[in-house]
Amino acid sequence: PFTDEFMHAVAANTHSNVTFARIPHDHWSVPEFVNEEQAHRAREQMAARGVVYGGSLSYRHMCRFNSGFFYKHPVLQNVDWYWRVEPGVDFYCDLDYDPFAFMRDSGKKYSFVIALRELAETVPTLWDHTLQFMLERNITSNWMSYFVSRSGEYNLCHFWSNFEIASLGWLRSPEYAEYFTYLDHAQGFFMERWGDAPVHSLAAGMLLQRDEVHFFDDIGYRHDAFARCPALGSLAHTRCRCPDEPNFDTSPGSCLPRWKQLKEAEWTHRDTREALRLVRERRLFATGVEPPIAVERRRWYDFFGAF
Repeated sequence: PFTDEFMHAVAANTHSNVTFARIPHDHWSVPEFVNEEQAHRAREQMAARGVVYGGSLSYRHMCRFNSGFFYKHPVLQNVDWYWRVEPGVDFYCDLDYDPFAFMRDSGKKYSFVIALRELAETVPTLWDHTLQFMLERNITSNWMSYFVSRSGEYNLCHFWSNFEIASLGWLRSPEYAEYFTYLDHAQGFFMERWGDAPVHSLAAGMLLQRDEVHFFDDIGYRHDAFARCPALGSLAHTRCRCPDEPNFDTSPGSCLPRWKQLKEAEWTHRDTREALRLVRERRLFATGVEPPIAVERRRWYDFFGAF
């Protein structure tokens, strides 16, 4: 738990009310349906391959907690919106409006400032499980194609969740709860290293309309080595004190250009079925047992060419 010294120091730096609370044990523990010995071996294997946080159990607890439990905490039950702020981050711009009121009044439910690609080694089957979930529930979307490569696989784009302003009502919805429970029982939080960022992002792609997701272009922000600021010469930039360093918005690793260029396109049950089939066929191809019909199809058929 936090020390009294830490809590007093935090409270002394704001005029707002500050509440500290403990996380319930069942929100930060390995569930009984996960084989802990197998999960331990999985961590050892990922650590041996040099995957970032691959050997960490506490990191997995954090990702699972932020994916499916933080919004259930008793201290948040009378709260409708949240802004996630992590230690060691920088904010470069002054805001002259209330972002919560903006989100509410404009019908937004989720927002971000940095979009980038996930480490492929951490989510090898997250896309498969997400597609299977969509298939079983017959979920459609008007912008799921944002996350899809031309091969039908997950392009790893996601909204970095160390900054989020979002609706707690959306995360508490039955639809989101069902998706999290589905993923939780797939055990990827422990057998792989699924992060809450791709989980939130894919959930938004499935369950929200594109115009319910907002990019805060006027918020300058840094987390670790990734920093972004409003474009030089823009009105928003005049309210910022941005460092003289590269803007991640224009980096080759940024998914922001894809977001800005994205056009709404109906994602149907058939699209989900085709994406799942293509992913599975390519996985079989990688193991050398690709079905002959898949070999033939690859010669002439690229279902996702329009994206």
